[in-house]
Amino acid sequence: MSQKQGVTPGLSPGGKIWLDKVRSLILGKLVKSGGAGSVYLLPGAPAQVAKLYHPHLDRAGNRRKLEAMLELSPELPDQMENGKRYVQIAWPQAAVFDGQGGFAGFVMPLLDMAQTAELEHIMQERQARAAGLPTGLGPKLTLAANLAAVIDALHQQQHYVVDLKPVNLRFYRDSLYIAMLDCDGFSIQGHAERFPAEQFTADYLAPEFQRQGMPAGAEMAQDRFALAVVIFQLLNFGIHPYSGRPGHAQVASDIPGRIRDGCYAYGLKHHKQLAPNATSGHALMPPELRAMFDRAFSPSPKPQRPSAADWAQLLRGYAQRSGGKLVVCAVHPEHQHFAGLGCAACARDKVIGAAAQASVQAQQTLLQQQSLPQQRSARRTAPGQAPVSIPLAGNTGTGISGKGWGVVVVLIVLFLIGFTAWTSSPDAVKDKASLQAQAEQAAGLEVFSWRPRRTAGFQPSDARKAVRSLSQAISKGDDDAVTRGLQLLYRAGEEKQSGYGGDRTQAQLRASLLEGLGWVPGYEPALVASYLDLLQANPRDHLVAAAMGRMHLSLNEGQAARQYFEQAVWARPTDGTAWLGIAAAAQLRGGDERDAVNLVALARLTAYRYAVQNALPADPGEPADNGVARTMQRMDLTARVLRLAQPGAYQKRWDKTLADGVLLAQKLQAMPPLRDQVGGVQRETMTTVEYGVLDAKHATGENRLILSIAADGSLTHATAELPMEPMLNKVLLDSVKRWTYLPAVQHGQLQDAKVVVLLRYRDGRVSFVPGGVAVTAEN
Repeated sequence: MSQKQGVTPGLSPGGKIWLDKVRSLILGKLVKSGGAGSVYLLPGAPAQVAKLYHPHLDRAGNRRKLEAMLELSPELPDQMENGKRYVQIAWPQAAVFDGQGGFAGFVMPLLDMAQTAELEHIMQERQARAAGLPTGLGPKLTLAANLAAVIDALHQQQHYVVDLKPVNLRFYRDSLYIAMLDCDGFSIQGHAERFPAEQFTADYLAPEFQRQGMPAGAEMAQDRFALAVVIFQLLNFGIHPYSGRPGHAQVASDIPGRIRDGCYAYGLKHHKQLAPNATSGHALMPPELRAMFDRAFSPSPKPQRPSAADWAQLLRGYAQRSGGKLVVCAVHPEHQHFAGLGCAACARDKVIGAAAQASVQAQQTLLQQQSLPQQRSARRTAPGQAPVSIPLAGNTGTGISGKGWGVVVVLIVLFLIGFTAWTSSPDAVKDKASLQAQAEQAAGLEVFSWRPRRTAGFQPSDARKAVRSLSQAISKGDDDAVTRGLQLLYRAGEEKQSGYGGDRTQAQLRASLLEGLGWVPGYEPALVASYLDLLQANPRDHLVAAAMGRMHLSLNEGQAARQYFEQAVWARPTDGTAWLGIAAAAQLRGGDERDAVNLVALARLTAYRYAVQNALPADPGEPADNGVARTMQRMDLTARVLRLAQPGAYQKRWDKTLADGVLLAQKLQAMPPLRDQVGGVQRETMTTVEYGVLDAKHATGENRLILSIAADGSLTHATAELPMEPMLNKVLLDSVKRWTYLPAVQHGQLQDAKVVVLLRYRDGRVSFVPGGVAVTAEN
């Protein structure tokens, strides 16, 4: 491709690129080229493609945006079903550089477009049938639930689609997973800056943005509105929620105008100006679903629209096959409808049939009328004849002339000018100026208070990173890092337990059934469908996640197996059997043998520490113990099942990995506890900073910062006691983001802490001095 087409010289098919300036790849065939860049296949990495930005674009801005995307990637791992890999989102995986070391773009997963279809194509029955797509309500509910889950994962990292509409969304035909593309066009959250989305579509723009556009910071409100519109269309035959039959001529004829005016005709309460589409099935939706749509399309000034998580939770219950909330139509088996309600598809077919019959009758009547030329001629107005004017009651035929209207307009203008002068008396103007001056003076100083962006909670990716960091710490012999990492991981898991509910003994018996030797390795579609439904209802069901991991392990799919075992650790880090599964998957993937041994050691150490919590129940007639024997019995049973799940060539290696892991676990049990320390800031990171003084009156002074430090060593809140000028507050913000924090340790346990830092500023220089630990109830 030539330079005129916007591609950097040398970066074309056959050219060479570098990943993170280390590994080189040859560019293959050009897939597509758009306004931002071009996408190429990579023969050396067939599961990836490269997107290279056009050279005239902002290279520095695109690189910062990419770095933010790489750091805050959404929790949307590839899905594996029956040996197939489904990429849910084409999110960047690594930066790409040209031969001179300049930033050029990124690599992302290759998404098989031939297996996908536009979401728009499944909404209309005729179009769906022509494309070979399902037409029933069940698949559309599954798509809606999957879409809400994908959007929720993006929102958890504060990324937003903004231009969310059916033609921009794709899904896999066979599995109904969502496939998101062009993610670098989303609104991306970076460090102290947001990279806005440039595009939006008026038919999916929230009502509060229809008149003056969407301001910065309103992306979540826009995504919530657009998501509700897409879900409504999916579940209601492609009908837009702001379409319908107007009651009078004043109703806007276009969709954006109706959105602006709040003309939603499908609510629990009828709209006065707009009637529903005759083929709509909204009346046969469950009340809780209709109530959600009412919340989404409420005309109130501050609508409480459902979040993507709200939609995912509600729709998941209807999409699950085992839920019983969706039934097959007794008249037409290809139709499905909500349990306890009529079939909307049948009702729609009747309306369409009746309309078609009425159309035929109207055409026949028209033909009959055309056969009567005399009647038609009698009703026709003769050429040149003026139309008859019918006078209105009370109309004398007189009115205001053109000059009269001009006089009226002049009088109205004079009245408005006089009214403005009267309301703008000298006293009123003086009071207004005084209030404005006071406001400007008060705004000159601000009290510094900052909280970092809230994380989305303990995510599977966090558990994945923690597991790998722990294995690396063991290899390096860093006992303190191992102790800290395990403490934080255990604590994160305890905050959100999977919680089966019911009797503890029944839960333990359920564990023995799912982990017993009676389980046969292999792929069973019916069992997989049941397990996936269970995981969809409760992603923290660690026993089912581990069962899925063993199933993929037996299929020699190490990557998918590790993904499910890591989900089990995320759900319950204190369960050693899940750690054993990761070790088996690590060995199967051909990774570092040392990694598998480290994971077995972590599994044994975890099982020993939480023996009572994870022990199998004692059989009738057997004596009870403190949990250690029962837990180790469970661990040995799991190890044998994992051995059977692996191909024969790996079984002997597995035996050696287990033996080496047991020896390493004994050494880990002897690790010393963490040394007690007070929380604080590393003094070396607290450097003196220069800044530009705006106000000489406030150029010198002292203040105190109160810092809240979490047990993981992160800053959760920073606030000052006294107000300061904005430029100095900006310096403080930059400083607290740069400092390194130390959590408190008491009796070997990591603790939260509050720390006081004294700051002194004079003539454009500010210095910091640790002031000690703030007084709390604990100390």
